[in-house]
Amino acid sequence: MKPVVIVGAGLSGLAAGVALASRSIPVILLEQRPFAGGRAYSFRDRTTGDVIDNGQHLLIAGYARTRAFLETIGSAHLLEIQKTPELVFHHPRRGYLRLRLPPLPSPLHLLGGVLASDLFTGGDKFNVLRAGASIARGPVHASDVPQDWTIEQWLDRQGASAENRASFWHPLAISIMNEMPEAASARVFVRSLREAFLSHRTSAALAIPKVGLSELLADPAVSFIRSCGGDVRFGVDVTETIEQGGRVTGVQTRGSEDVDASSVILAVPPTNVVRLLPDSCRVDFHLREISSMAVSPILCVHLWYKHVVSPHAVLGVLGKRVQWVFRHSRTRAKGNAQGERLSLVISAAYEEAAWTNDALIEAGVEDCVALFGEPARLPYHAVVIREKRATFSLSPEVEALRPGVCTPVPNLLLAGDWTATGLPATVEGAIRSGEAAAERAARAVSPRSVGRSSMH
Repeated sequence: MKPVVIVGAGLSGLAAGVALASRSIPVILLEQRPFAGGRAYSFRDRTTGDVIDNGQHLLIAGYARTRAFLETIGSAHLLEIQKTPELVFHHPRRGYLRLRLPPLPSPLHLLGGVLASDLFTGGDKFNVLRAGASIARGPVHASDVPQDWTIEQWLDRQGASAENRASFWHPLAISIMNEMPEAASARVFVRSLREAFLSHRTSAALAIPKVGLSELLADPAVSFIRSCGGDVRFGVDVTETIEQGGRVTGVQTRGSEDVDASSVILAVPPTNVVRLLPDSCRVDFHLREISSMAVSPILCVHLWYKHVVSPHAVLGVLGKRVQWVFRHSRTRAKGNAQGERLSLVISAAYEEAAWTNDALIEAGVEDCVALFGEPARLPYHAVVIREKRATFSLSPEVEALRPGVCTPVPNLLLAGDWTATGLPATVEGAIRSGEAAAERAARAVSPRSVGRSSMH
């Protein structure tokens, strides 16, 4: 049996490889870089020895496919999930505010949480609940959220006040979509809110990794694929797909032999997909349009302190440059406390991406001082991580262009968080797309293998 060849060992490629390997379907996974994970990887800081992520990812308990993926590869125990969903925000005038969802059946948990929260004023509570009722009605149809609406237009329809937008809707939208509300797709945002807040009473609970993203997501997936007999190769540059008789028969790599395949899954960014498509796909397939779409940056400033600074594991920040602060406790070898590291996140960082590292560190420290007082004034070490192409800019126009997993060539498939997952560019979206591509590839190899895994 010829293997399924997967090009790209980001999360979508890994998810496809795990799904196929778990069905005993031969897999060859080819990655250009010397490591797996795509944009979700971690590395060791040379100064402190700490493992830090390329970009801080906020996971939630409602990421069903992500959690199933972690269970399969054996790293689910490395996630710490809130027992009760709770978001804590700091308001520049009103201080710390909370939205806590009580242990009630959905959607009563949302009703109880909003009514009890000090995050909303009286009138805003009514508007949030009205928006929640609209979100809960069912699948998103044109009558609910027209495809060309932005989040800001949807908020206009909900009658959201300026304060409610600034203290709740806008921070939520920017963190979920990595785009400004006036530009981002309302339909995708509403769909994401339904999954997070209304699918189950615990879906919105934060799921915080205890380890770096490589140890959580990438390395165990590579080990799983290899343990099932799959082949994962790093430092391999795929230059083209080989097509014969209307089907792909393999891929060609730079400076190496061709790799034969029963199917090929291109789990790479859209800019790379276009150059790998066979000639028969390049005329009519609209990937050229989506490959030139705008991208949205994310910045992360890591600050190290010798003492405890933040009282919160995760804090949403309102009215400042920094939008989220994640706390990472540090310990000595014998387990004694050794201060903490704060990870400051700025999503949709169009303006800040042009700043120098020193300017970003200074702005981050000033925000932390405003939040936590003078103990945050003098970090002893700082690192800035820029992901200038963190996600695509998910406008309504781009959402309409996102392709499914299939191409005009029956056994050439696509995977990636940029495909039509129905979600923003998230870990969950990447894993879903990889599993969907694997489902198609498995069907081509052996129709009887379809449905043997837990994929949806």
